[in-house]
Amino acid sequence: MGVLDRLEEEYLDISSHRRTIRELLELVVGSVLFVLVAGGLAYYLLGRTTAIGVAAILAIIFTITIVSQAYWAITGRDDYTND
Repeated sequence: MGVLDRLEEEYLDISSHRRTIRELLELVVGSVLFVLVAGGLAYYLLGRTTAIGVAAILAIIFTITIVSQAYWAITGRDDYTND
């Protein structure tokens, strides 16, 4: 199973069932850590301006993802199946 397959499986797993606050917090913490590490690495390799851009873009992407996952965690999804 490839990385993209695993990400899709996890996304559908979260989207298709109601999730707990703990699972959403794990998503938030993982996203924050990812942005910090990616920003730090970009700062080290490419400079401050690029690092700010990388961190901003990733923060926007993860914010949209977290908000959508929180919404689906509250409402549940009937249109996704894990067959």
